[in-house]
Amino acid sequence: YSATDLTAASVCEWALMRRLDWMLGRADEPPRVEDDMLKRTGLLGDVHEKRVLAELKTTRTVVEIERPSFDQIGVATRQTDDALRSGVDVVFQAAFFDGRFLGYADFIIRGDLASGDDGLYEVYDTKLARKAKITALLQLAAYSDQLTRLGFETGERVHLWLGTGELSSHELRDILPVYRKRRARLQEIIDGRLADPTATEWGDPRYSACGRCDACEEQVQAHRDVLLVAGMRLTQRAKLHAAGVTTIEQLAARTGHVGGMSDATLDALRQQAVIQLTPPSPREPLPWRVVNPTALAAIPEPSAGDIFFDFEGDPLHQEGNPWGLDYLFGMVEPDDTFVAFWADDLAQERQALIDFLDYLRERRRAHPGMHIYHYASYERSHLLTLAARHGVGEEEIDDLLRNNVLVDLYPIVRQGLRIGSRSYSLKKLEPLYMGEHERSGVANAADSITEYVKYTELQQAGEPDAAAAVRADIERYNEYDCVSTSRLRDWLLARAVEQNLPIAAATDLELDVPQREPDPVYLALLDYLGDTVPDDRTPDQTALALASAAIDYHRRENKSFWWDHFFRLRAPVEEWADTRGVFVIDAAEVVRDWSIVGNDRNRSRQLVVTGSAAPGSTFSASDKPFVLYDQPFPPVAAKVEPGARLAHARVTFVELDDGTYLLTEKLANKGETYSELPLAVTPPSPPQTEVLASAIAEWGARVLGELPELIPDAALDILRRTPPRLRSGVAPEGTGLVRGAPATAIRDSLLALDRSYIAVQGPPGTGKTTVGSKVIAALVTDHGWKVGVVAQSHATVEHMLRALVEKAGLDPALVGKVPKRGSDPVPVPWTGNPATGLHDAGGFVIGGTVW
Repeated sequence: YSATDLTAASVCEWALMRRLDWMLGRADEPPRVEDDMLKRTGLLGDVHEKRVLAELKTTRTVVEIERPSFDQIGVATRQTDDALRSGVDVVFQAAFFDGRFLGYADFIIRGDLASGDDGLYEVYDTKLARKAKITALLQLAAYSDQLTRLGFETGERVHLWLGTGELSSHELRDILPVYRKRRARLQEIIDGRLADPTATEWGDPRYSACGRCDACEEQVQAHRDVLLVAGMRLTQRAKLHAAGVTTIEQLAARTGHVGGMSDATLDALRQQAVIQLTPPSPREPLPWRVVNPTALAAIPEPSAGDIFFDFEGDPLHQEGNPWGLDYLFGMVEPDDTFVAFWADDLAQERQALIDFLDYLRERRRAHPGMHIYHYASYERSHLLTLAARHGVGEEEIDDLLRNNVLVDLYPIVRQGLRIGSRSYSLKKLEPLYMGEHERSGVANAADSITEYVKYTELQQAGEPDAAAAVRADIERYNEYDCVSTSRLRDWLLARAVEQNLPIAAATDLELDVPQREPDPVYLALLDYLGDTVPDDRTPDQTALALASAAIDYHRRENKSFWWDHFFRLRAPVEEWADTRGVFVIDAAEVVRDWSIVGNDRNRSRQLVVTGSAAPGSTFSASDKPFVLYDQPFPPVAAKVEPGARLAHARVTFVELDDGTYLLTEKLANKGETYSELPLAVTPPSPPQTEVLASAIAEWGARVLGELPELIPDAALDILRRTPPRLRSGVAPEGTGLVRGAPATAIRDSLLALDRSYIAVQGPPGTGKTTVGSKVIAALVTDHGWKVGVVAQSHATVEHMLRALVEKAGLDPALVGKVPKRGSDPVPVPWTGNPATGLHDAGGFVIGGTVW
C-alpha cells in the first residue's frame, strides 16, 4: 500500500476495501467518474512540482530518482539510500519500500532551506492546496518514518510548498503518532480483507463509509439507502441504521421514535422521504409541498429595478494570493435584458467589481426598493471576498447586506418547501417553473469553468473567433441561470399569495446589525491614499494602508461575525454545520425544568443534549453562545425577521464527562416559560473591543496629524519594515541592534533606541522569560523605565511577573497587576488604578491583558 492509500482510507475505508476486492477478482471495478476539475488540478500540481524542482536546482545539488516499475522498486530504493548516505543536498522522488508501505517523497532536503546550512534531512512535499490538510501531513510523516527506519536522524519539522507559494512547516512530533495510528488501522483492514474470501457488503460495520464518493454513490442507489434523502447527514444515518431503518422506503413508513434523534428531526426527514417517493405526474412533474409558509414571507415586494444575479468563477486561476477569479458578473433585469461584466485577470476583476457597483448605485437611485436575487450563498460570500481583495466597495456591500438588498432564494426554498428531489439545486427545481425550456450547451458550473479555460487557451493561441464562440456559450449558460432565478422568484411569490401571506416591504427585511460608524481617522487615511491600487503603492503608502486597516480592524471583524450570524439564521443547517463554534443538536432532554436556582433572580432550565460539534470547536462555561430555534418559536423575542430562525444568547453550554453537553437557558426579567427545544448552539457575540479600537485610533490620529511626514514611532517602523532606529543614527550591520550576550544586548539595544522597536523571538524553552525578566529588572532599577507586560491571557502575564520577582530579584513593591477575578494576587496587586502611577518618578512594572 502507498501514501495515497493512507489518504484514501482516511476519507472512505469502504471504497478502498471495495477497490481491493476488485483487484483481488472478487467484485466488479467500482465506478470512478472522470472529473475535469480534478484532472486540471493534477496537471497544475505537476507544474507546481516542476517549478519547485527547477528553483532548487539553481542553488542545490539534486539527485532525481526515476519512478520504477514494480519489479524495479529495489533498484529505486537502493539509489535513494545511496544518494542520502552520500549527503546530497536534495533527493527528488525518493523511493521507500519496507515490505508493506511503498512511497515516493517529492523532496528530501538536507539542512535549513532558507540558509543553506548543512544539517539533518527533512521531508518536503508540493501540494496545490491553499492550506495544509491532515492527509498531506500524514504523507510527510510516512516518509519521515521511513528515513528513521533506514537509520537517518531527521529534523524536527516537515514542510509543504502550498499552491499559494507559502512554505507551511509543521512539527513532526505532533504528526507522527497520528500517522502511526492511521497506518496501523490501514494494515488492520487490509489484512482483514485479505483473510476474508468474500467481497465486502455495503454497510459492513468494519469499515467507515463517506457516503459521497463514486463507489458509495453506486451502493446508495442500489440499496435505496437513506442517504438518498435530501439533507441526510451521516450521523443521522447511523442512528436510523441502529434503529433498523436502512432504506428511504423504510424511513417514509417509520412511525416510532429513533434513539438519539428528536421527533421533529425524524418527522422532517420522514416527510422528505415521502415526497421523494411520490411519483411525478403530467400536472406535477416535480412533487412539492409548502411546509413553512412564513419562510416565503422573506421575499420582498417586486420592483421594476430588481435584478437576478449569478457569478461564474474559476477557483484554480493562479494570479496573486489567494487564488481564484470571478470571470463573469451576469444578471438579467425584469424584462430579461441580460447585463454582463467580464474579467480575464485580477485587474479586470477589480474593474468589473467597480462597474458592477456603479451599475447598482444608479439602479438603486432610480429604484430605491430594488433587490438582487441569487440562488445559494456564492454571490454573497464572493462579493465580500472581492471587496476585501481589491479594497473596493466594502461599505457599499455592507449596506447591501444590512438592508437585505441581496436576497438568497435557496434558504427560502429549503425552509419553506419540501421538494420531491434529492438535490435542491437550481437545475433540479426547474421543472416547477421553466416549462418546456431546456438547458443547452454548457450544463453546469464545472462545465462553465472548463469552457472558460478553453476560451483563455484559444485567446492565447490567437484564435479570437473560436474564443468568442466559447465565451458566448458561457454567457448563454449564465443568462439561463439568471432567468431561472427570476422565474423561481415569481413562482415562490405565487405560492406566498396562495398562502395569504403579506408581501414584505423593504424595511421589514432590514437587519438589526450592531454596528459602529467608521472611525474618522480611518476614513482620512483612506482619503490620503487615494485610488492607488495595492500593487502600485510605495512601501510608505503600504504602511499607511496597513495603519488604516488596523484602525478599522475590530469594526470589520464585528461585521463579519454578524453577517455570518444572520446567514445561520436563514440558511439550511448543512450550510453552516461545520463552522467552528457550532453544535447541531440531534436530541435534547430536559433534566431540570424552569425554576429559580440559588441566588438567581430569573428562572432557568437545563437540558442534556447530544449531537455534532463542528471540527475544532471548544465550549467554555464562560462563553455566552447563541442558541437557535426553528418554528414554533419560544416567546423570547419581540420580532423575528420573516423566514429566519430565532436566536438568543441567555445560555451557557459545557461538555459533560460522558460526551453529552449541558445547556442552561435563562429567562429575561418576567419572561414566559416555554417547552420548545433548540436546534443548535452557535458562536457567541464578538468580545467588547472599544478600548482596543480607541487606542489604535488614537495612535492613528498622531500618524495622520504629521502627514506627509512620517513620525518616528515603533509601530509605524514595523509597518514600514524599517530596521530599529538608534538615537545615534548608527545602525551596526544594518540592524540597529547591539551584539553580545542576550540579556545585555537586548538591554543596551533598548537604551540606544530612538522611539523604535526590538522583536525577540525564540521557540518554547529557549529562555525568553528568564532573559526578559533580567532585561526588565535592569531597566527598571538602573534606568527608571516604566514597563508594561501585555498578553492575551492573565497566565502569560503572571508568568513573567513571577520571573521578575523570583528570578531577576526585582522588588515586589515595583511590580503590580490587578489580579484576574477569583485568582490569587500575583505577585503583589497594585492598589487602586494601575494607571495612577504612570507619572510618578522612578521605574515600575505593570502587567495586564490586552483588555
